Amino acid sequence: MTRTDLTASLVAQALTAPLLGDDRPVTGLAPVSTAGDGDLTFVMDPVKYAAALEAALSAGAIVLAPASATVAEESRGVLIAVDSPRAAFAIAVDRFFARKPEPGVAATARVDPTARVHPTASVGEYTVIRAGAVIGEGAEIRDHVVIGYDAVVGDHCLVKSHAVVGEEGFGMERDAGGDYLRLPHVGSVVLADHVEVGNFVTVCAGTIAPTRIGDHTKIDDHAHIAHNCQIGRNVIITAAATLSGSVTVEDDTWIGPNASVIQGVTLGRDSILGIGAVAVRSVPVNEVRTGNPARRLSDNRPAPSAS
Repeated sequence: MTRTDLTASLVAQALTAPLLGDDRPVTGLAPVSTAGDGDLTFVMDPVKYAAALEAALSAGAIVLAPASATVAEESRGVLIAVDSPRAAFAIAVDRFFARKPEPGVAATARVDPTARVHPTASVGEYTVIRAGAVIGEGAEIRDHVVIGYDAVVGDHCLVKSHAVVGEEGFGMERDAGGDYLRLPHVGSVVLADHVEVGNFVTVCAGTIAPTRIGDHTKIDDHAHIAHNCQIGRNVIITAAATLSGSVTVEDDTWIGPNASVIQGVTLGRDSILGIGAVAVRSVPVNEVRTGNPARRLSDNRPAPSAS
């Protein structure tokens, strides 16, 4: 992962951030603990990691750091002062180093003639996009994905390999003879813009109305989102989490690995459900819950002062 045409000043310009030191080439990426000549790296806490920062700058690295960080005159490296170094690093890597998929539909993919795929979208190998589905601008659908009937994948979404978005959920009802029959789920799924769906994730179709995932929500690998769930904006759902049917997750909520949420409950805005937690009751706004059954641990953020 190397570059021959990138400089520290170009990175700083892309981030609208000041460059502290003389311009120099950026040739690669590295963690701050091993960054050498030409490596782009970042440091969140220049005091805690002072030794690593000094070594990286001495070696000639280009370091994204808070404005409080300083660079010695004799250092070969340079600083780019940013408010959030990790976020700035993510932006820079995406802009200058990350591989971008070519727009278009892979030869082995199957796209129903009634589906609509934006010309700037990318559809990977052996993916199936069923009738009525809509794939938005700049969306990336990777390999072996199934996009169900009438599902909507918003602009700049990423659906990773082997995910299934919009097939039926698990809805059963007994008939007059007491035998189970399948309740058809025809509501499909709507992914808003900038949603990420991880590898082997299932997002099940709503029974009548769509299952919805809000803007900028990120779903880690192996998670399960059941039918009729309503997920807000900027939600994090980490690996192997399971949401049962008709769960509501409000904005800015974090769901930990292997957490489970029983059907019909609500996770309030800014709440956190800890690793392995089992939510059998709704979680209030701004509350942290852990354990099985999940119990209050603390507030997520300090309560505002009365003054």
